[in-house]
Amino acid sequence: MYALPEADIDQRRAVLAGGRVGCVSALRRVGVWGGLDRALHIHVPASASRLHLDEIAALGRSAEIRRTDKAFWAEPGRPRVHWQRANAPTARSWAYDWLVDPMSALRQAVLCLDDEHAIAAIDSALRKKVVRDHDLESLFTSLPRRLQRMRLELDPAADSGPESIVRVRMRRAGFEVEPQASIPGSSDLDLLINGVVGLDIDSRAWHTGEEQTSWDYGKTLQSFAFGRPTLRILPHHIFDLWPSTLAAISRVVSDAEELHRLRRMNRNRSTG
Repeated sequence: MYALPEADIDQRRAVLAGGRVGCVSALRRVGVWGGLDRALHIHVPASASRLHLDEIAALGRSAEIRRTDKAFWAEPGRPRVHWQRANAPTARSWAYDWLVDPMSALRQAVLCLDDEHAIAAIDSALRKKVVRDHDLESLFTSLPRRLQRMRLELDPAADSGPESIVRVRMRRAGFEVEPQASIPGSSDLDLLINGVVGLDIDSRAWHTGEEQTSWDYGKTLQSFAFGRPTLRILPHHIFDLWPSTLAAISRVVSDAEELHRLRRMNRNRSTG
């Protein structure tokens, strides 16, 4: 197999293995959430042999190239190989670029990721219109029965993978969660918990710079002005510190609900 000189490092690595960039690595190229694994994922035919994995492991993006949402190349190291059925075709336009088509990549990603990241990937694919609502039937028909329950937890209103994951975690913890709740005079809150506490999930990719920081602070103040205390968290608080993060959110929600209850009691007394 051969790759054109224009092929990037991950495409060349996939070609060296006799396969294509696939799974979460292919999804990231079209802006879809692919979880936290930064290894290169490749799809190879079930009959493939001599994959040259040791050679591929030594290749990867230069240390001088900082990974960003647009520079999506995988980390150096041994790739993750997904063996595909001989009758698993990919669309010709993607095959020419040594990429798996998005639907094939999404199906493999759902099998590869844990369920909360898989839900986030499907949410993201729907949000980005990489797949459509009518594609879900085909997707879930091809998945094992144990994964069918995920369909009930999808919500493409989420604006990012971390938002989807927090929504899933909070709902599983027993909270009511409304994505993209409006604030008059500002942008929507990422999540509204139990109707009383806003939650915004920031990232250094999109929430840096003086103008954006000023907007974020203003949005938080606006939310408080409308009686909705709001917390701001980073991906670090989700993926590294979730127990303490959940405890903090729960406490703020509990306090807000108690304040609402006391205010209702006072209003009832004053009108009684």
